[in-house]
Amino acid sequence: MLIGAIAAVALAIIFYPLIVQTPFDPERVAIQMTGVELLSGSEGEQRLDLRVALQLTNTNEFTLTTSLIMYELFADGAPVGSDTISYEDVPVTGRPALFPNQPVTISDTLTLQYSDEMASLFSRILNNSTDVNWRISGSATIESGTTLQEKRFSSEV
Repeated sequence: MLIGAIAAVALAIIFYPLIVQTPFDPERVAIQMTGVELLSGSEGEQRLDLRVALQLTNTNEFTLTTSLIMYELFADGAPVGSDTISYEDVPVTGRPALFPNQPVTISDTLTLQYSDEMASLFSRILNNSTDVNWRISGSATIESGTTLQEKRFSSEV
C-alpha cells in the first residue's frame, strides 16, 4: 500500500505540468513597433535617448503576459542598438496583462551613443526622427499561468 501511495505521488508530480498546462498559440500574439521618438540628447552630449514603443495584441481566448522582450533596433537598415525589457523578477500579477483583443503598449528607452559612423544618422534623428525608417526585430517570452513560449517578431515604422 505504501508503494502504491508513493507511486501515485510520483506520477502526480511527473504529470502535473501536463494536466494544468494552458496551451495557447504564440502566433495569435501580434507585436508591432508603433514608434520611435527622441526623448533627450544633443550632439554635445554625444548620446540620444530614444523611446521605443511596442504594441502587443493577444487574440487568444484568455489573458496572457510577457516576462521578457529582447530586440534589436535598426535605422535605415543599419543596426543602432539592442535592449531587453525584463519582467522576470516581477510577480505575474505585476507584469503587463495581455487581455484578449485589447492592445497594450510597452515602452522602452534605448540610449544611442555617438560614433563617427553614426554622425549623419545622429543629425537626422536630432532634426526629425520621423524621417528615419525604423525597423525592429526580436523575440518575446509570452506566458499563460503555466506555459511559456517564445514569439519572434519584426516590424517597421
